[in-house]
Amino acid sequence: MNEHLNFLYNWFTKTDSHPQFPNQQFPPATVLTVKQELNQLSQDICQTDSFYSKEFLRLKDRLFNPCGVTPAVFGMVYGYITSLYVNQKQPSNNIWNYIHPRIQEVSKGQYLAGFYADATENAFKEINARTKRIYANACPNTPIPDGAAAMTRVYSSNNPIVEFCDRHTESGQNTQLGFMKMAEGAMIALRNPVAHENLNMSQDDAMRQLMFASMIMYKIDEGVSHSGISE
Repeated sequence: MNEHLNFLYNWFTKTDSHPQFPNQQFPPATVLTVKQELNQLSQDICQTDSFYSKEFLRLKDRLFNPCGVTPAVFGMVYGYITSLYVNQKQPSNNIWNYIHPRIQEVSKGQYLAGFYADATENAFKEINARTKRIYANACPNTPIPDGAAAMTRVYSSNNPIVEFCDRHTESGQNTQLGFMKMAEGAMIALRNPVAHENLNMSQDDAMRQLMFASMIMYKIDEGVSHSGISE
């Protein structure tokens, strides 16, 4: 088993559950160690998992910020680490095994046909549409928010429709806030530019966005189950 992958999986899992996430302060030595581990893991897997290898190099210097970690980047890297960790225990060469079924349904065909921007646009549109349906069921006969506004309302850190954990603890509050920011950021930074501009997108960039969309969709599954709501 890859020692660098194991270290990173344990560190990301521990950090994700920390009471102060995503605003936990890290000493410079920890920041340096995590970046070095990501760099080393990237070198270890460059021949077998080139997509992940490139992603770790691209994201390692964006992971930390002066306040702690950047939620969207943390979520992407943690998702990649988890996929590799699971694959290490249960080998599989099919990357689609890690893509949420709803994302596959709306995006896989276009991705395989080479329409990468359309594939990613559909993925984030599906997250938006699902979130709007949740709101409509919970708040009938009221105006339905869209995009980032829908994310901040449905997954609010103050009065959410969908809760991801017990918010009576500081850790729970931070988890809720972190996911809300990730979902909101996905709408602003990823969905809107693709929807409003004629963008050219590489195959690798499309897959990394589909994996991020998939992570969000799986998290919504968890929240819906935890909250006991119907869709």
